[in-house]
Amino acid sequence: MKRHIFKNPELGPGEILKYLLLAAAIVAGTLFSVFHSSCQLTSQGFQALGAEESPCILNASVIDSRTIKVDFTKKVTAQSGLVSRLEDGQEASLDAIGENSIKANAISCGDGKSVIYNLEESAGLGGRYQLFSQIKDSRGNSLTFALPFDGYNERLPLCALVEVQPETRSATKTSAAESPYVIIQALQDGNLFGIELYCAQNDVVYKLPPVEAKAGEKIALHLKHTADPSACESETGSKLNLAKTGRASPSWRDLYFDIGPKSISATNDAIFLRDRNTQKIMDALTYYTIKNGKSSWKLSSEIQMAIDKKAWQGPATIEGAVQKGSSKVKPLMRVQVPIAQNWRPASKDDWKISDKNVYTGK
Repeated sequence: MKRHIFKNPELGPGEILKYLLLAAAIVAGTLFSVFHSSCQLTSQGFQALGAEESPCILNASVIDSRTIKVDFTKKVTAQSGLVSRLEDGQEASLDAIGENSIKANAISCGDGKSVIYNLEESAGLGGRYQLFSQIKDSRGNSLTFALPFDGYNERLPLCALVEVQPETRSATKTSAAESPYVIIQALQDGNLFGIELYCAQNDVVYKLPPVEAKAGEKIALHLKHTADPSACESETGSKLNLAKTGRASPSWRDLYFDIGPKSISATNDAIFLRDRNTQKIMDALTYYTIKNGKSSWKLSSEIQMAIDKKAWQGPATIEGAVQKGSSKVKPLMRVQVPIAQNWRPASKDDWKISDKNVYTGK
């Protein structure tokens, strides 16, 4: 069993940091397991310190700007925690309790396996935070964790996938290389922060920045920096003519992402637009390309998830997916963009291969 870090729930950030440094010296660099959520964890990557018998985190949900719910594998008790702001690029860490931390009062709920943390101040839109806390089970086994999450967005708009070009365009003598892209359309006024694009085949997530969007506005997500990086300027403000790549559009917003070599699959994929905090799927698309009479289809479980969450009509087989065709220059396009008041799950019949070989934003 581990010593309880929060003997006094009123400890300030300085005192808690001293305990954490002491714990770090004791473990002397020993690596403990990190348990990742399978469902509702707001962000990947948190640190946890606990014995093998300790409870584990199952899910975490940001309910609103001042409420976080965390589910555990066992019945637990919890002391008050702390919420602190993470700087750009900073990871959640047990020894990174920041200044001006917000106290998070803990209340057990349900069958005792869940804890509601009520923040004394709001964790606002556009910010990235971490929740630091410790829980223990009835036998005294404890788990200390630093859980990252994104500030709550009360104005998250419903958005739809409207155009997808999963192919990278190679450079030629007359044109530069171009990245694959996905175009989404906001169906309501709101802010895009908290929406993410998930590409299942390569397990890649693109997190949208805090950008104000109007109902009907289209946003192009360029998924690789294959063009000159100096031309890849994301248009997060009012100016929509900053991006200079060949697949940039002067008529709608362009956002650029460069998160590594993996991206959307050029052949078979299932892509979701979803709420990062709740993992609710707003919209989905799955497509495939048959090469030499075969298709390496491994996406049935992901598509079934979209069907269960009423974001795709299915079925969760290759027969329920859009056949992309053999052309590398023609994108997939939505036949008719839905409206927020009459939303229904999409199917392969809602998509077609474009008749044009050009980016429709031109």
